[in-house]
Amino acid sequence: MLKGERLSLHDSTKGRFQGISCAYLNSYYKIMTVYEGFADRECGIPVDENTLFPACSISKFITALCVMKANEKEIINIDAPINHYLNHWKLCTVNGNESDASIRMVLCHVAGIVDGEDAFYGLRRPDPAISLIDILEGITFYNNRPARVEKAPGTEFEYSDAGYCVLQLLLEEITEKPFEDIAKEYFFDPLGLKETFFASQENVAFYEKNYVMATGYDENGLPIPQKYPQVPDLAASGLWSTPKELLIIAKEFVNASNGNSSLLKNKTAHEMVKPVERFPWIGIGLFMGGENEVISRGWGENGQSMLKINYRTGEIAAVMTNQNPGVDQTESGLEGLVNNKFL
Repeated sequence: MLKGERLSLHDSTKGRFQGISCAYLNSYYKIMTVYEGFADRECGIPVDENTLFPACSISKFITALCVMKANEKEIINIDAPINHYLNHWKLCTVNGNESDASIRMVLCHVAGIVDGEDAFYGLRRPDPAISLIDILEGITFYNNRPARVEKAPGTEFEYSDAGYCVLQLLLEEITEKPFEDIAKEYFFDPLGLKETFFASQENVAFYEKNYVMATGYDENGLPIPQKYPQVPDLAASGLWSTPKELLIIAKEFVNASNGNSSLLKNKTAHEMVKPVERFPWIGIGLFMGGENEVISRGWGENGQSMLKINYRTGEIAAVMTNQNPGVDQTESGLEGLVNNKFL
């Protein structure tokens, strides 16, 4: 595990969140941590370095790593149509024909899949479970728009949670394993992560009993009913972790970029940070920052987060919270927190 020193958080940003936790790794491999506020305000439980937070769409970075790992294993070819590997459900166009959109296009949000309006939030833990196929077919309030290719693949950027649900289905079909187990097998177990998981109902039951999972708060500061939502779209937004464990994952990605990883090939890491043709701000499961920098952001009804990696210097910054601030990372201050420690 990475070890380091504790810092104080002197920033107005903390006033926007019930709880906030940060971890920074500089180019000298020194780690610094910051944590403030409450994991559960009503119970008076403070945030500490082991508090588990929702990573929201940082999940997509982990999902992309898993897809690229399958590509390394030659189980799939990311430049082949995703339908080549789907059996129980097919990605179709609005005309009902099978789409030729590639796995790479889905990873990069350029496959032409459009999410439903106000979709992918509001499901509560006591609600009836929604299956992945239910989401993709658009037959529930959670996503009321079928996952279809509505725009010519490769022509437009359309950020899509539904697209990552298709990737989840892909991984489950090619491995015949639950998605949460694939991520554990490919990355979490080899990296020795104990506080990082995808929130299947079984995993939530275990971690809620044995760890402190941060209660989520809405933009008015009110707790989410039953503390945190049910998230059936694991690959898109179901990750929970701590900033320190996100640093471990990111550090392995940096190692791969420099040819020093036993989990991921150098070629794979370079492929993930290569800008997409016509869309230079997009990588595979990541977005471009400054020179040699990539970013992953998460924002949901129970938290906001951000991860920034310089894959040349090895500097990494991770910030996680348990409240929806109602504004993006630039306005909420998370981007400033990340940049201020990104020396």
